[in-house]
Amino acid sequence: MGRPKIHDDATAEHLLTVAADLMYAEGQSALSVRRVADAAHTSHRAVYALFGSMQGLLDALATFGYRDLATRVGELTPTDDPVADLVRAGVVGFRGFATSRPALFRLTFDEISPAALQQDRVVEAAIASYDALAAWVGRVRDAGLIHSSRTDADCIFAFHATCQGLAGCELAAQPPPAGPGFWRGVAPRDFDAVWRDTLRSVVDGFAVAR
Repeated sequence: MGRPKIHDDATAEHLLTVAADLMYAEGQSALSVRRVADAAHTSHRAVYALFGSMQGLLDALATFGYRDLATRVGELTPTDDPVADLVRAGVVGFRGFATSRPALFRLTFDEISPAALQQDRVVEAAIASYDALAAWVGRVRDAGLIHSSRTDADCIFAFHATCQGLAGCELAAQPPPAGPGFWRGVAPRDFDAVWRDTLRSVVDGFAVAR
């Protein structure tokens, strides 16, 4: 009979949640095997057993980030306005993720290691976040609001890239520790409106021939 598995998926999920919360409160620099294990009320051995190393934990956090985004985008309730729904997927999904977990957003999209992007579980999580967005883009196409010269892949990439850029700029406008404050003094007063206006313009552009 094999030995029972001491550290299971539930422990791994708890460690990732605790690590994400630490990143939110203090930034990525606050993470260490000891800090995460102590905050999760488990042993250092659990971190190594489940993730192999601190880098392994960071790679798993990127997967956690993709999953968070996919959940936020995928769980929205559709309305009879597919364009507004796609815009909402950006504002509620992408912006919600970036502003509620800025350090995790940066790790997932800006600081993920090349090695992590070669791991099946990371790639699968990233694709799942794209698939969640693809469902909303598909509804816009079904409504006849995407020109035949534009592929779904084109639209998904353009929308995703716009969201990532908007999120990065908004986070950069925040004072430390959330951001470096690059845009203080010139940042818009209403980021939500900027997101909605920008994304609506992007989606409206999908209806125009190349």
